[in-house]
Amino acid sequence: MAISCAACGHSWIESRAIEIVDISPRKMPAVIEHGFEPDSEVKRLVEASRRAREAFAVKRRQRLSRLRGWAILGACVLAPMAAAAAFPEIVVGLAPVTVRAYDAVGYSINIYGLEVRRVEQQHAVVDGVRVLTIKGEISNISDSTQKIPWLRFGLKDGQNLEVYNWTLDTGARPLRAGESTSFVTRVASPPETAKNLQIRFAHRDEIGSNPSP
Repeated sequence: MAISCAACGHSWIESRAIEIVDISPRKMPAVIEHGFEPDSEVKRLVEASRRAREAFAVKRRQRLSRLRGWAILGACVLAPMAAAAAFPEIVVGLAPVTVRAYDAVGYSINIYGLEVRRVEQQHAVVDGVRVLTIKGEISNISDSTQKIPWLRFGLKDGQNLEVYNWTLDTGARPLRAGESTSFVTRVASPPETAKNLQIRFAHRDEIGSNPSP
């Protein structure tokens, strides 16, 4: 095929055909592949993605809600325990029965503002009978006047098991802040296995109890 240049008039022979392609923009017709139109398939994928995101967001909110619930429950359970450990005197003051729970775990709770000090033990034989004498002081360590409750004495063996106990009403008047008073108590024929002595203020149901082996 002979081709001439429009500018200079030069001519030459082109041996292969030149395909002229129209590159002007125009709307392409919809093409159907495997039964799906591209536009509808894209919309379906976008909708599926949106639903998946929404379902994930719902599950995430539910999971966070459960975690918050467990956190609140844990706080409700632990808060009283923490308060009981941090403020035992207040807890026992509000609920005296809890003092036994503290005793069971080895807490020594002083809700009286009093302290037993300078305890002495004396062993003697009177008319062939062994007698244990216990002396000491009770001091008011608070800033206000305090009544003196009954004292409870317990004798324990080498395994720290109580083998004998009794209570004592000192009969002393209330102590003002900083004051002290003395007490003395005696026990005839204490158990041979008694090795240690425990003194504390008696619980209400222990007041006036008789010595017991």
